[in-house]
Amino acid sequence: MAAHGAGYAPEYAPEPGECSVIPEEQLAAWLEKLKLTSYAAKAKTWCQTMGAVSVHEILENWGDFAEACSLKPLERRRVEKDAAAVVGSEAAPAPAEAAKSRPSTPSGSAVPSVASSANHFGPKEDPEKYAMLEELGSGATATVCRCVRKKDSKQFAVKSINIGKLRLQPNFQKVSEKLHREVSILSSLRHPRIVSLFDYIESQDFLHLVMELVEGGELFDHIVQIGSFTEPVARYVFIQIAEGLKYIHSQHIVYRDLKPENILVDQKNSRQGLLEIKLSDFGHSKLIHDGYSTALTRVGTPQYWAPEVSDPFQAAKGYDKQVDLWSLGVVLYVMLVGAYPFDGLGEPIDSQIRRASVQFPAGRRPSQNAQDLIKALIQFDPLQRLDLDRCLAHPWVSTSAGSLSKVLNEVRQAPPEEREEPFQLPGEPSKEQIDGLRRDLQHWTYKWRCGATIQRRKQDTGEATFVVANMQLGVTEEERRKARRELQDLINFNFPGHGLISGGSAGAPSTLPSLPEERKKKSHRLLTHTLKVSPKDGAGVELEPEAGGMKVMKVFPKPGQPGLEARDLIISIDGMSLRGTPEKVEDIFGQHFRDGVQLTIKRFQK
Repeated sequence: MAAHGAGYAPEYAPEPGECSVIPEEQLAAWLEKLKLTSYAAKAKTWCQTMGAVSVHEILENWGDFAEACSLKPLERRRVEKDAAAVVGSEAAPAPAEAAKSRPSTPSGSAVPSVASSANHFGPKEDPEKYAMLEELGSGATATVCRCVRKKDSKQFAVKSINIGKLRLQPNFQKVSEKLHREVSILSSLRHPRIVSLFDYIESQDFLHLVMELVEGGELFDHIVQIGSFTEPVARYVFIQIAEGLKYIHSQHIVYRDLKPENILVDQKNSRQGLLEIKLSDFGHSKLIHDGYSTALTRVGTPQYWAPEVSDPFQAAKGYDKQVDLWSLGVVLYVMLVGAYPFDGLGEPIDSQIRRASVQFPAGRRPSQNAQDLIKALIQFDPLQRLDLDRCLAHPWVSTSAGSLSKVLNEVRQAPPEEREEPFQLPGEPSKEQIDGLRRDLQHWTYKWRCGATIQRRKQDTGEATFVVANMQLGVTEEERRKARRELQDLINFNFPGHGLISGGSAGAPSTLPSLPEERKKKSHRLLTHTLKVSPKDGAGVELEPEAGGMKVMKVFPKPGQPGLEARDLIISIDGMSLRGTPEKVEDIFGQHFRDGVQLTIKRFQK
């Protein structure tokens, strides 16, 4: 096997003609680094059989090496991570069968470099607001780079999602909704243990999420580096994770993908043996307890799945925030043991999860209190899992809780002031009304950079549905007034004929026009159409914006739109709903107008 020049790691390279098999001391040093010394004999045999003369060549073919040595899932991940760091895309992937049993990783995945294609980005009114710097990481459809805000030279991390690539997928509309849900959730979360979202800019090709810059890597990498944490180190991290989860759950959000890969280490504020962390990646998170949606899908990473997620029949019935408690127990196990409690070896991982039997290997058994806490979280019955308050009061935590809390408070920054404003919805909204309002709230969130969620809350007269807006992020009073007025208009548009109840009192009547009465009474069917736009003739249609969409007034022969007819109403473009004032509808349509864009149209009965 010849080592390639690109990505060559000098520290692993043999001297020319030095030997035909990797030196034992070099192999032993690498195995010790990755905590794989128990596989020394198998590793040596593999190297002799394959003629490997350097660690670099092992990493180029890490998948075959892992299979030959029968590495456990977490051990495989260590080798895979090292391969990605040393040889990158040169590394041979694992066999297909093995790939099915381990969690995916973005390391080494190909994605167009945002930094190389656009050095600046920003909103239409300030397209050079941010300067893109070096790449920090990448995945299949996203790249994370360092960026700097030009006006004050403040640095951030920007997650740039390749919408152009995603648009080629047949389920792009669902993917788009998931992305905008992540933006909405991140916009509403402000806590020291959660990565903050400061800005988001959408262009035709990319969605840029400008986030807090956290330099220190994933918690997973720190576990891999030393094999497992001591109990004081794990305890300090555990308390912070529990704090972050408590806040997330208080916002009626279920995380659904808690794992060390989604926990970032804040190196700047960390101390020796005391890692400061922040929770990140809310792509799988879901708002719950709004009375209209339930977490149903099997998302996350199998090794951290709770039984009600692992079982597709149970998942279809729905689940709630208790799934995060199970994952918290698995994360604590991984920190203390350096392996997965359920790895899919010997029997299917689903069967292991159903049995919920936690075993601690000899030589790596944590203290009895730590074992008790892990088992109290990894319970088959969701209702039997230890809640977060009891976790923080558990003997394993409380033994040092006083001193740890003092240290945490020294570095903890108080979250910015939130101006939570509830807007009560009239009557009992239908699911269709809620779905329409959610789409509108996404646009409102984008415009005003504030979070807005739909929640069910208890009142003296029973439960009621509210839109809860969080007016933070340095929004001025004038901006709050405008945002509040627009939010009221959006709600009144979706609930015509009702006076909005804001903060428990009747609001002003809506100034937003609703659909014409004749449109409301007529039946219609939904159709899709791919817009054709030529440089010479444009789209060849005459359109009129109105509340709820762009009305087709006339269709011209060139370039020809056989899927459109006069009197059709275009209600979405590129998955973006056309709702609000005519001016807003026209603005959204103009932003996404281009050749090949997908339209959803309502065709009314004549």
